[in-house]
Amino acid sequence: MAYNVKIYPRILNAIFDIKGSISDVRAHLKDHIYSFPTKPNSYISQGDWKVFYVGLNHWILMAPIDDEQELTVSLKPEDAPASVSIVLISDTLTFFHLDGPDAFSIMSIACPLNLNNDAFTEESVTFSEIFGLKGLIFRDGHGFKFAVDQSFGEMISQYLNLTLAD
Repeated sequence: MAYNVKIYPRILNAIFDIKGSISDVRAHLKDHIYSFPTKPNSYISQGDWKVFYVGLNHWILMAPIDDEQELTVSLKPEDAPASVSIVLISDTLTFFHLDGPDAFSIMSIACPLNLNNDAFTEESVTFSEIFGLKGLIFRDGHGFKFAVDQSFGEMISQYLNLTLAD
């Protein structure tokens, strides 16, 4: 079966893992991140940046890789209070973008999670399995983006290519 989907493999993003109480995190990052999602497993966009709420007192900031150096300087992880952890993890994850009418079909092959619109909305984000590996998944435009440990990037690229094979 031929799928009407475009796959953009191995996208590099600036990724910061942020942990701490919401009040402490907001106080430290107030000049850079203007709002945080309040609903678990959801995200908000701030321009080209996305802030994911992935667990109790746990957020992930994703931005274009070109913003990494600026964010590293402006977020000041080394100056964060002891109650706040900000760790640059860009080199640990690789992202894939599936875009098009059949992106859902490909994700149904790759992931056991219910990704129907009523269960996994436009602002949903969560960790689940992608081809048996832990992955971070969210909707993006007419498709999905997901990230896996970068060491599995080539393998996931091959799996995705196999889903498109006739």
